[in-house]
Amino acid sequence: MDEASYWRHLEFRICTEFAGFADVRLRHHWCDGLAPDAYRLADDEPHISGRAWCGMTGQERWRFTLRLGSNAESREQIDWDALLPEDHLTGWLTPDPQMKTLLIDPLAGYQD
Repeated sequence: MDEASYWRHLEFRICTEFAGFADVRLRHHWCDGLAPDAYRLADDEPHISGRAWCGMTGQERWRFTLRLGSNAESREQIDWDALLPEDHLTGWLTPDPQMKTLLIDPLAGYQD
């Protein structure tokens, strides 16, 4: 999977994850796009941060952080397939509607 495909797939995966939340208030949230701004691959906790359009309408401007683990030393080395949570996994998405943030940690996913 290339990077452009990854962001589209992750957007839809986030929508599916929202729909499965136990918190009814979050079940009706959805994501209508992700735009990465900063690739921090050399940080102690490598991550990508950027803008997300989420919320009840899918049009509120949020911020996201995608944790990478020690996935790659350069953008070209990122294994995008490994960063897309499988459909049967949960626990990898932490939304904060008050702060309008998403923490995406694909490696934290577990089977429910």
